[in-house]
Amino acid sequence: MKRRPAAVAVRSIVVYIFVLWCIAPIIWLVSTSLKSDVDAFSPTPVWFFIPQFENYVNAWVDGGMGQSMLISTAVGCASAILGITAGLPLAYLTTQIWPPESTGSSRATLAILLLTIVPPVLSLTPFYRALFGVGLTGNAFGLTIIHTFYAILLAVLIFRSFLVNFPREIREAALIDGLGEWRALLSTILPNVWGAMAATFVLALIQSWNEFLYALVLTNGDSQTVPVTIAGFLSFFGTNWARLTAAGVIGALPIVIFAIVVRKHMARGLSFGGVK
Repeated sequence: MKRRPAAVAVRSIVVYIFVLWCIAPIIWLVSTSLKSDVDAFSPTPVWFFIPQFENYVNAWVDGGMGQSMLISTAVGCASAILGITAGLPLAYLTTQIWPPESTGSSRATLAILLLTIVPPVLSLTPFYRALFGVGLTGNAFGLTIIHTFYAILLAVLIFRSFLVNFPREIREAALIDGLGEWRALLSTILPNVWGAMAATFVLALIQSWNEFLYALVLTNGDSQTVPVTIAGFLSFFGTNWARLTAAGVIGALPIVIFAIVVRKHMARGLSFGGVK
């Protein structure tokens, strides 16, 4: 049955309005970052202005965005890699060594789910006291440990969704051939979860890049990440909105580009199982 032109037109208009509503904050962010301080702080919208690209230079150099980008990249990549490295064996344990329907596997999965829903503000004090006791506050190492912890939880849940339907007979055959558990994991499981590993890396990196609370408390000075550095542009003495929005664009642009580049791999990794 063909749709009426009027219904198609109305649907198209609704879609365009929704898209415009979604991208309006982005347009505002970019346009404000190119305005002068006077135009950015003006109570009435300024539609025509001369672009001030020095706002990006000031945010990068004077605002410390360059240093914070390096810290965020290092912490995000390290925590994602460590999370995958630890999460895959744990998922293997709860799906292959332990049957997925067993009591141990069910309790482990429930514990992981409960840990993921605990508000960070509740676990902030215990984590801070533990890291403070070993001298890992005020630098990026303690933050990497916390982000790795959450990356492990994410990795276990993603890998478990793949391995829960993976034939356990393949592992048993590998053990009969004389392979140990680690070699069975590397030879039978690892080649089938590359897509899940790529998806987990992307999601863990984005999770680490956007995290603010732990980064605010556990880092200072040159070890601050992008969200904390951007928040530092706000002060009681006034806010330079042009430089603040420029820092926001700088902080968001790399992760947006990265997500666009790997979107197909991430979608394929999340939608396809390990066994064809």
